[in-house]
Amino acid sequence: MVAIDTLEGTIDGTLWYHYDVASDVLYLRLRSHQDRDAVGEETDDGFILLRDAETQDPVGLTVVSWWERFGSGPLPDSIGEIHKWIEPWAEKLAA
Repeated sequence: MVAIDTLEGTIDGTLWYHYDVASDVLYLRLRSHQDRDAVGEETDDGFILLRDAETQDPVGLTVVSWWERFGSGPLPDSIGEIHKWIEPWAEKLAA
């Protein structure tokens, strides 16, 4: 049996994601700002919004208990299915 601890990838070449399956934490970061220093602030929704430390532009988002809060049923056993669940989060960050 294969067990996945983390998933990592990119969406449309612009957004990097890392999903920690065991801790149920989704990390999103704009690839163009992946190496820049960022400062996190908690939002009213309980997310951690990352802002560029210099420009204050939004560059990332951390969602604790992502699947528990926004998933449906057990976590899919297909990386492609999980990727489909992550894509809308990329659109939120890009907006």
